[in-house]
Amino acid sequence: MINSIISNRNQIYPRLQLDISFQDLITSIMSFCRSLDINESLTRITSFFPRDKGIVVTFSVRTAFDLLLQSLKFPSDSEVLMSAINIQNMVEIIKLNGLIPVPVDISLKGCEPSLELLEKLVSKKTKILLIAHLFGTIIDLQPYVEFCQKYNLILIEDCAQAFAGRKYYGHPQADVSFFSFGAIKSSTALGGGVAVFKDRKQAEKIEYLQQHYPQKSELWFFVRVGKFILLKILSIPRIYYLLLQILQIFKKDLDSTINATTRGFSQGNLLTKLRYQPPRHLIWFLAYRLSKCENFSARIKTAENFLAIIKTNIKNMKIPGIDANYHSYWLFPILVAKPESLMVKLRSHNFDVTRGTTSLTVPEAAANHSSHLQIENAQYLMKHVLFLPVSHQVPSTELERLANVLARELNTDDTNF
Repeated sequence: MINSIISNRNQIYPRLQLDISFQDLITSIMSFCRSLDINESLTRITSFFPRDKGIVVTFSVRTAFDLLLQSLKFPSDSEVLMSAINIQNMVEIIKLNGLIPVPVDISLKGCEPSLELLEKLVSKKTKILLIAHLFGTIIDLQPYVEFCQKYNLILIEDCAQAFAGRKYYGHPQADVSFFSFGAIKSSTALGGGVAVFKDRKQAEKIEYLQQHYPQKSELWFFVRVGKFILLKILSIPRIYYLLLQILQIFKKDLDSTINATTRGFSQGNLLTKLRYQPPRHLIWFLAYRLSKCENFSARIKTAENFLAIIKTNIKNMKIPGIDANYHSYWLFPILVAKPESLMVKLRSHNFDVTRGTTSLTVPEAAANHSSHLQIENAQYLMKHVLFLPVSHQVPSTELERLANVLARELNTDDTNF
């Protein structure tokens, strides 16, 4: 409820800090005033990633995944093993290409798929293993490389939530690594995806198929930049506070409003919406953003400092992905017994926390498939997760206040496990 968010303080730090500056956004607008050398931009993007790989720039990661499935031409009853928490659109793309998604449960501490379950679920119909790095974590893929080699499977890693600058370009033995630069992602270019292929010939097939798509209009991208300049302004804490008051007056739900403005693809025919080539200015802007990207050290340090405080002050704190091989803290999730109740309490203290799971899903397995009985951890996470507004853009005094409020609430029996 919106009226539970507003308190006497006149500023609120939003749950989502767009990883882009006003200067970057203005630079994008100014690019429309000059001619662009797209081949040069593509070369700059390609040179960011390992030279021995095939690199394809696409309208989105979803576009790249759809192109890949089209090119592989697997029989319609083929199965895709996938992390049991995934993006809803990725599940839909699998189904729309005539394949069967098979969810594989993940651990809570590492967010990695269970190798034990993989051995039980793999079959003669299995063709692909799709692993999603969640919340900013990067898991060790080597055991999954060996698993895929054992069963002759294609290994795809979805790094949409785990771009780490020059820290990680994808596992060298993954067949495909997807990187997203959508609106809410790290080093956002307000759209676009990069697919890194181990097999250059496979990359050429994808590029060939993509060339038959229409190009998304330059006007679309111009309007999009303008939209995110507005959203960047609205994310200023004092203005964001006023926005919440306006939403309250018009009885608008905060979560649905924000999700609608930042969603990558609106409702409707998904394949129609994603089957485009990226506009020229998006390609240029992606090259520009990659040339400036960093390794998010400030964000990581802030999250680690906050983590140290809450670990000291809160008993049995559960944090998904805490034991991952690497964590850039793109999001800061916690697990609590009553997330809705705690969300209301934290919002009453002007902390813009959210359940924020609208784009994530636990794929439903076929009723006759054993995987639907073995996704307890994923279901548990989705039921109990709460995302905290932990960011280096939030003053340390506010993060300390958040930790104190959180400790007071979670050290009582009615909200903690």
